[in-house]
Amino acid sequence: MSDQKIKPVLFLVICTHFLFASLDLHAQCCSTGSPVGASVYVGVLGKNYLRAITYYRHSFSDTYYQNDHRSTENVQLSNSSFNFAGIGLAYGFTKRLTIEFEAGYYFNKTQNFKNIDYQANGYGLSNGILIFKYGTIIRPVQQIELTSGFGIRFPFTTNPQVVDGVQLNRDVQPSTNAFGLSEMIFFNKGFPAITLRLFSINRYEYNFADKNNYKYGNTLLNSIFVSKKIATYFFGILQVRSEWKTNDKDFGHTNPEGGDQVINSGFYLLTISPQLSYSFVGKWNFTVSYDIPVYKYYNGQQMTPKYSFAVSLTRDFNLGKKQPVVKPEIIK
Repeated sequence: MSDQKIKPVLFLVICTHFLFASLDLHAQCCSTGSPVGASVYVGVLGKNYLRAITYYRHSFSDTYYQNDHRSTENVQLSNSSFNFAGIGLAYGFTKRLTIEFEAGYYFNKTQNFKNIDYQANGYGLSNGILIFKYGTIIRPVQQIELTSGFGIRFPFTTNPQVVDGVQLNRDVQPSTNAFGLSEMIFFNKGFPAITLRLFSINRYEYNFADKNNYKYGNTLLNSIFVSKKIATYFFGILQVRSEWKTNDKDFGHTNPEGGDQVINSGFYLLTISPQLSYSFVGKWNFTVSYDIPVYKYYNGQQMTPKYSFAVSLTRDFNLGKKQPVVKPEIIK
């Protein structure tokens, strides 16, 4: 690949590196990390293609759960919410290898307390992630794709956020302040005769401990999507997503019941997400989604998501396309 083709990609990645951080998979309303984002576009790209994704998500919660039922005893918060913007850049180095950079920024992660007039509010960069994706099976005629990926998650700082001289609690910290690993498997099957597409995403996130010996739980996310053309340029999408997160661990403190495990952490969440996508000018895709939790199981007592919605915009660029050479007319 020539230097002329590589430089635009490096420039975009470097710019966004300083603006945003990652699209992690923690779905709890105020857990540390980033929310699920524009995950529909996760396959490999054609050679020399660049895909840019940007999205915004809002989430709100006002309900505590203990195991699989609501809990109202000794609750600390009246509600919590966040507003998050994310970006993703993917580049196809070959027809099978795609490298992707994910990033995001919290405008706010807010907790409003119930019995005292106090609001905790964090903001800023989350973690960044660099993902390498390889198309194991790519059959365009049959519209079949099987892609696996491996990524490295990294913090932009290893220091917890401090506001007005006070270190914020972990639930409103924008970053884990620790490194991590990510693995994913993507499968797609299209049925062009009926304008239907089925695909699935399976992603696992592993977190290392931070410098204070606190380790956030690992996360397993499994999603199934059904996409159907419903009108010219309009596609309806239904996502069913399950998320399982293990308990956090605090190696610096132990408790009689769980040792180094943090009791009020970890969960299983089942979510349905209807989505509407509009494709225009043959290059842009605009998507609106709304998350509805249908089943919750939370370890200990935790604030849980009530609803969230997101909007995303996607555009593909062919950086390898050569412009036609216009030869000057020769006047005799």
